[in-house]
Amino acid sequence: MFKLKNIPNILTFSRLACCPLWLILFYFDYYYFSLILVIYSSLSDYFDGFLARKLNSESIIGKTLDPIADKIFTCTVLLTFVSDARANFIIVAIIIVREIIISGLREALAIYKQSEILNVTLLSKIKTTFQFIAIFILTLIPLSIEYSAKIYQVGTIFLYITTILTIYTGYKYVIKSIIVLNKIKKD
Repeated sequence: MFKLKNIPNILTFSRLACCPLWLILFYFDYYYFSLILVIYSSLSDYFDGFLARKLNSESIIGKTLDPIADKIFTCTVLLTFVSDARANFIIVAIIIVREIIISGLREALAIYKQSEILNVTLLSKIKTTFQFIAIFILTLIPLSIEYSAKIYQVGTIFLYITTILTIYTGYKYVIKSIIVLNKIKKD
């Protein structure tokens, strides 16, 4: 039976389903649908957390899958952008490596019931916002051949800002984790 409290998890699962759909749309050059998918994914990323808090329906599965769904979708999109030269491989690799490291640290900290140490910070939310803006802009490139060079430049600037925020927030999370894990090790 459908309950309002299930909406946040439904949004999260739907974002996971966006990944194979993105690949199909990308492969067959359905650019307008790809753009709609990016918009949907970014809005659902915002609303699943917002609604979970508003409806008082935060769940372990939601807290676990929400960041995973976000990472899987953005990494999928960025890798497709590397494949058609919309994004630089090194920049995308930095973003993906950071996501893998932070996920691993969250898992390690969860073993000691310390995963809240790596709760999402405001700066990480800003990073995610810049990342979605960059993805949105870079998705526009095939839709406007006339302005594609300018769109590429603007999208790349947002991707570079995302990368700087990615490195900085990743560094902060790693340092926090090391301090906590070292403290646990000594106890």
